[in-house]
Amino acid sequence: MSDKFKPPPFNYCDYRCDRCDEKENCRVFRDDQERLLDHYRKGEDPYDPEIFMNDLKQIFSRTEKMIKKAAQEYGISLDSAENEEMPEVDPKEYVVYRLAYKYFEEANAFTKKLEKIGIPENARPDYDDLVWYHTLIAAKSGRLVSGFIDDFLDDEISTIEEEGTVSVIRKGIRLSKRALENMLGEFPDQLHAIAGLMEMLTQIEKQLESDLRQKK
Repeated sequence: MSDKFKPPPFNYCDYRCDRCDEKENCRVFRDDQERLLDHYRKGEDPYDPEIFMNDLKQIFSRTEKMIKKAAQEYGISLDSAENEEMPEVDPKEYVVYRLAYKYFEEANAFTKKLEKIGIPENARPDYDDLVWYHTLIAAKSGRLVSGFIDDFLDDEISTIEEEGTVSVIRKGIRLSKRALENMLGEFPDQLHAIAGLMEMLTQIEKQLESDLRQKK
């Protein structure tokens, strides 16, 4: 890592770089800006669900490589796992991720609809929050469930990682709800859609409280 960049915050970060004083020193910010720019150069929408899922898979792949590199640096032997097939995570097996991704799809469609209607200037901050966190909630939920089969970290570190991820998801839900409540005054004719999104966020919250690892 270049000396210019400080160690990244990984799952403890909500990536609101526009509100962060450390973005010039943050590799996460640099990498995300390069990702967005690459999509725009290709004429792609980085928030399109299909493109977003592909980006998520690439993030998981890089995370796996980072774990292996860290193990090597700390002298942790992974030889016992060399002949074993690496388990693959299908995030859609988990209820919490399916709820989060469903919310992402619905919120994505809703934000595009509002763009066509037009966003009043006083509603822009709430709209920006909604756009930002609808992606982050799904991405962090994917990060959360990907850690359920990770045997590399010990129990204490795994717990810290999990709690950090959940805390960011909860933050995204809280600020998304606030944004939707504020936007209702500007878009009263969207009451049904806003109420539906609020209910979906509540379902994610309840799943986080009841059973993170539930499958069905």
